[in-house]
Amino acid sequence: MEIDLSLKLAGLELKNPIIVASSAFSRNGATIKKLSEYGPAAIVTKTIVAQPVPHARPCYAAIDGGFINCLSGSDLSADQWFKEEIKIAKEGEVKIIASIAGRFPEESIELAKKAEEAGVDMIEYATACPHLAEIYNAMFPGSMGPPEVHNPEPLAKMLAEIKKEVSIPIMPKFSSIFFIDAVNWAKASEKAGADAIAAADALGPVLQIDIETGQPVLGGPKGSGGLTGPAIKPLVLKMVLDMAENVNIPIVGVGGISSWRDAVEYFMVGATCVGLATAVHLRGPKIIPQILYGIKKFMEDKGYSSLSEIRGLTHRRIKEREIRGKQLITTPKVPEIDINRCNACGICQRACIYEAITVDEFAKIEPAKCFGCGLCVTVCPTKALSLDYYQV
Repeated sequence: MEIDLSLKLAGLELKNPIIVASSAFSRNGATIKKLSEYGPAAIVTKTIVAQPVPHARPCYAAIDGGFINCLSGSDLSADQWFKEEIKIAKEGEVKIIASIAGRFPEESIELAKKAEEAGVDMIEYATACPHLAEIYNAMFPGSMGPPEVHNPEPLAKMLAEIKKEVSIPIMPKFSSIFFIDAVNWAKASEKAGADAIAAADALGPVLQIDIETGQPVLGGPKGSGGLTGPAIKPLVLKMVLDMAENVNIPIVGVGGISSWRDAVEYFMVGATCVGLATAVHLRGPKIIPQILYGIKKFMEDKGYSSLSEIRGLTHRRIKEREIRGKQLITTPKVPEIDINRCNACGICQRACIYEAITVDEFAKIEPAKCFGCGLCVTVCPTKALSLDYYQV
């Protein structure tokens, strides 16, 4: 079966659904060109600003469940990006998306116009970075307040003004801090003329301490940073699910994609493409072709020929729950055990707080004690346990 991963994102033809999100891997034209060799369809530049500032150091830390950083936008000037770096980036075999951020409308519009003139294929408009206020106020006292999380109108107005001045697609990138009101932000952006939405950037501000010294592991006044990686994936998946139910423009799912399975989850909740950043930082760019291979293999194994067959599957399953009267099941069901898969490791037994599982040659479940919670299924390393409350 021929697997077709090509698609259109806001009219932009992409060879596959993998985009490398704005990161240090896209810090200049040369790094973008080199990264393009690993097969992504598009790469987003480091966020281009009119007045670059130096980065606080140290600026990166790997933590349990993810990654934290305290970077600001690009430390290269906008002129250098638009006169030199974009040209070099375009020598690679990917679409170039320029991430921009302005302090006020006129500055944002000027950056967008120059980005289009430089030949980028799309504009991503950065909305909020949760840790920046602490750093900027240390450099320029009183220059930045806390990010807005409830009122999308200023962003909508900005997007509408930019749309008047450029002809290429524009895509706001939401922060994970918008999660509580993501649908309103999405609706406002769509109404303002946004061609797509990227969600989501870092969650924060967050903190990690070096217990040997008592110091925050990141630089800056208090060591605050933004959290990315697997830790934020469940939150962003819910954002994408809710937004996809309420807007008609495509969504790029960004947050915690470390494997092909993560990518497939995002497609199922409605994402058109997925964006990688933390995984590329921690595991290198070879993860890009690995994820693409995994997506193709999954599709072959399941009999899918195009991503459109996967996209939005979770929405259809949720609708089935409603139609079949299974939106709220309260009667416990006991998991089934495949004894041929069970290796008697005992992980399920240790995880069962109801003491319903015993393990000898293989796991056994005492139905009278089983709560039907499903935890044992999710911790089993060999997939020997299964539980389906929704089967026909």
